[in-house]
Amino acid sequence: MKRYITLLLCLAACVSCGRRIYNIDAVYTAPDGTDVYLIDIAGNDTLAVTTVKDNAFSFTGQADKGVFAYVGHGNDRVHVILEPGTIKADLDERTASSPLMDAYNAFHKRFYGYDAIRNEERKALEARQSEMSPKDFSDEWDRLNEKYAALQVALADSVVRAWPDNLVGALALDDMAYKDTARFMSLYNEASDRVKGFRYVANDYKTISILSNTAPGKMFLDYTVKGGNPDGSDVSLSDYIGKGKYILLDHWASWCGPCKAEIPAIRKAYDAFKGDRFDIVSIACSDKREDTIKALSELDMPWNQILDAQKIPVELYGVATIPHLILFAPDGTILKRGLRGEQIYSTLQELL
Repeated sequence: MKRYITLLLCLAACVSCGRRIYNIDAVYTAPDGTDVYLIDIAGNDTLAVTTVKDNAFSFTGQADKGVFAYVGHGNDRVHVILEPGTIKADLDERTASSPLMDAYNAFHKRFYGYDAIRNEERKALEARQSEMSPKDFSDEWDRLNEKYAALQVALADSVVRAWPDNLVGALALDDMAYKDTARFMSLYNEASDRVKGFRYVANDYKTISILSNTAPGKMFLDYTVKGGNPDGSDVSLSDYIGKGKYILLDHWASWCGPCKAEIPAIRKAYDAFKGDRFDIVSIACSDKREDTIKALSELDMPWNQILDAQKIPVELYGVATIPHLILFAPDGTILKRGLRGEQIYSTLQELL
């Protein structure tokens, strides 16, 4: 009998150990009965729904594997990592705290803090642009990008190695993916199956594999967009690229704020260089045709337009985020990817 009881206790202990439970305790100033959602971000799945009572709500569930999620209502939301134990969230302050989330937030603050410092240095550089040659300006712009990308990559590398088998490492690996694709691939090959299986990281791996086929120095890959011309006729990249002109291909969408913010720099280049040697093509990605057309009627974009490309640029060119600009040589060779701001004008000024 004693042996039997001992066995039951051991089984109960095993069950208890196997029950990895998360508890989200949150505050949110909202009327009683307001729906609040728990969403798996990577999978875009609704995991649970609850309601607010007395300006608070909670979620409880299994944390068998790390899930990157958000809790919220509409635009009032905060990211969480579903891990065993208590997760504190405050939708009013947009904060969440748990051991893994605290580690990721500390990394995230430092990682994107480098972007803020770089952008300040970019502004100072742009203020001196009139005193510099186009080549010197472009070289200094590239140096700034390389300097802060290297700092970000070194930071992310240390975090991935410190957290090799959970979402902190996976999220850090995702954040640095396009800062140094060679380092990403090296870390990916060393990563655990859990990190490799995180959807963001798996998509990064796929995209970076594609990027190797469309890197500077490679010939452009052609594709056709059915009904992609504004008049509804089909259009191919080869209608513009490889025809003897430098072509700047601008990937954008009507819903993309940074894309719209880039338009003045693109327009400056168009006004200065449009002619027999240079032209621009904007291509709408993951956008509704009617929304693109409406935006074009509101924005000053007099250059060539391709509509309804949807995810074709992602699949062939690895355009993971927009805006994304690619410059092609007259013969169709890819010259540069990722031009932004004043770098667009200075690069073209040097060429033309």
